[in-house]
Amino acid sequence: MSEYLIIDAHLHTYQTREIGLQAKQDHTVTDYGGTIDELLPIMEKAKIGKAVMVNMLPLAEMKKAAVDRLPEDLSQPQRDEALREIDARMLGRLERRNAWTCNLAREHPNLIPFINLDPLQDEATMTAELLDKVDNHGARGIKLHPGAQWFYPNDRRLWPAYRTAQEMNLPVIFHAGRFMSPETYSRPKNFVEVLESFPDLTLVMAHIGTGYEDEAIALARDYSNLLFDCSAIISNTRPDADVTEERLTAIIKEIGVERVMFGSDFPWYDPADSLERLLRLDFGEEEKRLLLAENAIRIYRL
Repeated sequence: MSEYLIIDAHLHTYQTREIGLQAKQDHTVTDYGGTIDELLPIMEKAKIGKAVMVNMLPLAEMKKAAVDRLPEDLSQPQRDEALREIDARMLGRLERRNAWTCNLAREHPNLIPFINLDPLQDEATMTAELLDKVDNHGARGIKLHPGAQWFYPNDRRLWPAYRTAQEMNLPVIFHAGRFMSPETYSRPKNFVEVLESFPDLTLVMAHIGTGYEDEAIALARDYSNLLFDCSAIISNTRPDADVTEERLTAIIKEIGVERVMFGSDFPWYDPADSLERLLRLDFGEEEKRLLLAENAIRIYRL
């Protein structure tokens, strides 16, 4: 492994093991909780030089839980005030999460911080948070998760984020493909309007739209600003799975090797295991160098 420069372009970190395990919601492929103390030894052992943190918060779900706990006998003015307080509390949590990610990257320069935005923010708040974290705290991109945040990619509330990211040449990475929710927010076909409206936006579909790979391939043919990472899907390749190693190799080659980045989706998956799986795929030496680091350096301007 040491002969390659390696960048993990998709992983998550958490303040405590307990918080990380809660976020994983009983996903049992690994026992990792996503702490820095777990991650750094893995990176050292696997010779992963840098990693991109794509942390986020499921504010929609968190807000619903808070609203559901409100007393039923509140008057309408009391309920309105309580809802405003909940929104403020949720936005505060998002800002603190982003600040923590950026501070962790400051302490560990081999970690690259992306920040999370949410439709709960109004345009001014969203833009201010993005500019502050980029200009003052070193954020390098935006992470959005339609499935966990309960929005479609073409939700106009996100237009300010896309517009600002396009103007600043900031990449935006989305969860794309299947998710635990029965709603198909993250299907690749739902990204068409964003791709058409923001042709200069660097838009990354994580997981190659897992579960909807054919949609991802079709979009890649039509939109040159669409890029991908192979996190999660690489670790779910099995001889009896829908996506075998041979099928994943073919998908990446059809999209274009120069448009796909290696990623692990730690702590859901083990970065060292994900790396070993990618190295087993039928790619030449130059193609592996692109996948393992050179694409991430170019796409994320590292």
